[in-house]
Amino acid sequence: MTHGPLVVLHDHLDGGVRPSTVLDLCHAVGVATPADDAAALGEWMTITPGMELVDAFSRFDLVNAGLQTADALRRVALEGVEDLAADGVIHAEFRFAPLLHTATGMTPAEVIAAVSAGLDEAHRTIGIDARIIAVMMRDQPLDISMQVVEAAIAAGGRVVGVDVAGIEPGFPAELHRPAVERAAEAGLGVTIHAGEMDGPHQIASALTCEPSRIGHGWRIIDDCTVENGRIVALGETAAALRSSDAHLEVCLTSNECLGQSVAEHPVRMLADAGFRVGLNPDDRTITTTTSRREFELARNLLGMTDVELASMSERAAVAAFLPDTERAALVER
Repeated sequence: MTHGPLVVLHDHLDGGVRPSTVLDLCHAVGVATPADDAAALGEWMTITPGMELVDAFSRFDLVNAGLQTADALRRVALEGVEDLAADGVIHAEFRFAPLLHTATGMTPAEVIAAVSAGLDEAHRTIGIDARIIAVMMRDQPLDISMQVVEAAIAAGGRVVGVDVAGIEPGFPAELHRPAVERAAEAGLGVTIHAGEMDGPHQIASALTCEPSRIGHGWRIIDDCTVENGRIVALGETAAALRSSDAHLEVCLTSNECLGQSVAEHPVRMLADAGFRVGLNPDDRTITTTTSRREFELARNLLGMTDVELASMSERAAVAAFLPDTERAALVER
């Protein structure tokens, strides 16, 4: 499995920008950076366990300050595919919130078009046909989420899904259910961040939106009974999640940055108990990881076998937001 092909379903575009690119883009528009060389900036950009959320999100704020032009978005989309391809990834779905890139006048449609252009170039030059997931921020009102969904539907092309992300406490996903339902009716896939920063009740809220995937979701373990390292009983929400067949987009390193150590992560227990799980990098630069490193961590710290890891890759392929024929071809690969 170490050298096998990988499928990435959970990768934030702004979380994986190279520090050298952040320097270039921010300085080009007059935005000051905490450091003026790539190595030092990379250290500053890295979030660590115990860091306050406001400090962690300030890293994204800096990156996004430089991502306010079409050229900048095209560049980071292309570079993102280059970096994933170098790591052995054969399918990737990049997610980003279009409205976070409209500060200087771009419309959500123009933002999506710029990222699509970068992915088009990557497809021509690298051969990976990456896709887009448009993100709604859960702390924003429903009418803003509807704008994101309508832009995603109108864009078509590389846009294959929507997501609800951002601060969980106080902002249940069901607040955005009408927007999610609109996206699903238009044929877009639905994934929702839940059970990352908050408990199983956030997963229960997400399930009311009927997603086919859940971002993170590891906190569902709090609704399970564990004995001797195995899940022996499920609570109401855990049972509903498993019955839904929603795929959990697990991100080990990212979860560790929020306090859940990789060595004690429940992903293997969840897989053994019949939950559908896969491994993803989430924010490659800001958590300092790679797609392949996530698999190595699962092997080295959780004792997962090559067979288990290969199964996770296959399940990720099955969960990809692709037309049936393309998904079948990806699973075969």
